[in-house]
This record gives sequence, structure tokens and C-alpha cells, in this order.
Amino acid sequence: MADKPVVQAVKQKGNELVKAMLDLLILALLMGGSGFGGYFLGIHERLAPVLSVPPGTANAIPPALAVAAPTAKNDSKAEPPKESSNAVKSKVKYWISSSGVDYTGYSITVKINDTPVDNFFGPGKNVDITRFVKEGDNEVTFESKALGAQYNKHPGDAASILTVQLVSGAHVQENFEPSAVILSYARNASEKDDVNDTKHFTAK
Repeated sequence: MADKPVVQAVKQKGNELVKAMLDLLILALLMGGSGFGGYFLGIHERLAPVLSVPPGTANAIPPALAVAAPTAKNDSKAEPPKESSNAVKSKVKYWISSSGVDYTGYSITVKINDTPVDNFFGPGKNVDITRFVKEGDNEVTFESKALGAQYNKHPGDAASILTVQLVSGAHVQENFEPSAVILSYARNASEKDDVNDTKHFTAK
């Protein structure tokens, strides 16, 4: 009778050993399946790469540069995307530049084709207006407003001039050649009237 507990203990240990072996087998199968699935997905992605991803994805190619993956039938005939015939090869820049003397008592508001661009109170200001310029005839309006004596440090001095110029060139810059100036408009510290002047220029 004393041997019976021993036999039961041996059987119990045998059952636990079998269960452990089964657990190890299941784990091995799961790991093997995961590895095979990853390998399969990797091969699939190489053959059929993802062409569209959510915005902001790291290292993603912008949609404009993305090219559809060629199929097995036209691998040898695949061509890069062609540039649109309407693409601009080079574009002239247009900008408003102010120069002269500060505190002349004037604010000059510039409008391009009825669109307000900016206000100019003194020298040293450059504003890119290329986006407002259209091909052909363009209208430029200079609205000069007298600001009062408190903004005029040169009362009665006709030599104290604030000049606003429309300039064109390859890029916006402070130092430009006189030949780059298309239109020029000026007010001096001796003037006191509000004035609106309109000029035209042709953009090619």
C-alpha cells in the first residue's frame, strides 16, 4: 500500500512533463508561424509596395513625386513622369521697394490691380508682389495720406523725399540696378495733401 502514493506521484510528474512539452511545441509553432508570416509580408511588400500613406508619415514620398509601380508586363517600358508643358521654367519677380528719408509725414499705400499690397512709411522696406501681377497690363495705385505734423521731422523741406518703386528681377533684393525699376512714385516733406495716383505697366 505504501507504493501507491509513489506511483501516483510519478504519474502526476509524467503528466506535467507531457503538458510542458505540449506548451513548448505550441510556442514553437506560434513563433514559426509568426516568422513565416513576417517573411511573407516582407516579400509581398517588395513585390507590391504601398503607394499611399497617411500625411506626415516619416520618409514618405510626396504624392507629386510618387510613381505607380510597373507591372510584370511593362517593366521594360516603364517611363519617368513627364513634366507638364505648362510648367514655368523661370519667373520674373516683382517687388515694391521704399527708399529716401524717414518721417516725411506721409503713408503711401500701394495697390496692384485693386488689391492692397502694403503701407510704406519710410525707407528700407521690400515687399514681394509677384503673386498679384498678371500677364499683360497691370494697374498700380499709390494712395498717399498725410499723417500730420507729429510724423513729419522735416516740415517744409522738399528735399526730404520718400520714394516707392516697383522693381523687377530674378529675385527680390535690396540692391538693384536703376534699370530694374519699372515705376517710381515719391512724396516730400513739404507736401500736405492726400493724393491718389494710378500708373500702369506691362508684364510679359
